Amino acid sequence: MASAFINHVTIIMFAGLLAWAAVSDFRTYLIPNSVSISVAVLYPAHVLASPLPVDWPGALIVAVLMLAAGFVLFALRYAGGGDAKLLAAASLWAGPDQILAFLLLTTLAGGMLALVTGNYLRFMRPWPDGALAPDEAAAVKLQTSVPYGIAVALGGLWVAFQIMLR
Repeated sequence: MASAFINHVTIIMFAGLLAWAAVSDFRTYLIPNSVSISVAVLYPAHVLASPLPVDWPGALIVAVLMLAAGFVLFALRYAGGGDAKLLAAASLWAGPDQILAFLLLTTLAGGMLALVTGNYLRFMRPWPDGALAPDEAAAVKLQTSVPYGIAVALGGLWVAFQIMLR
């Protein structure tokens, strides 16, 4: 009984960390390393407390593959480093069973986000606040980039919801 409670707490903490990452990425285009690390470090508690068996070796393989893919996207300047790390950490929770749905939801959310930030918000107000940028180059990035951490967080929240339903 206590194990199920601990499992629910870890899932809620996972969801909270994803929300923190989304808010941080929205405001500053930065996802703190501590968030991605915390998401990954929290996973073993979920594995140990889950009342159902968890395919943690498969999840570890999926996360490593997603980290490698994230590094490629980062090297090609299609994604930020924080986005790549958060994607890998959330993929750990998705595991082999939910990775395709997680990636589909994340991709769809990212596409919608790109449309919204590229069109509507740019004309409605300065978004995000360029004053948060440390220099002029960062301020330009804030006006031309998409905070994909929000999309990753939305996909991860779906994963958290699916885990809770089990």
